[in-house]
Amino acid sequence: MCIQYYRIYTCGCKRQEEFVQCDERLGTNVRCDPVRQKPLPAPLHMCIRHMVDEGKDEMHS
Repeated sequence: MCIQYYRIYTCGCKRQEEFVQCDERLGTNVRCDPVRQKPLPAPLHMCIRHMVDEGKDEMHS
C-alpha cells in the first residue's frame, strides 16, 4: 500500500511530507486508495507559518 508521511508540529499544524508508492504501482502515476497515513517524529518547534520574524515580539496563543 502507498504511504503518505506527515508531521504534526507543536502548534498543531499537520503537514504532508514524503509520499512513497508501493512496489506494485512504482513508476506509474497510480496510487493506492486509500493511501496509508504514517506519522513522522514530532519536531520540537512550530511550523513556519506560526513562527515570527527575528526582532518581532513573541506570538502568544
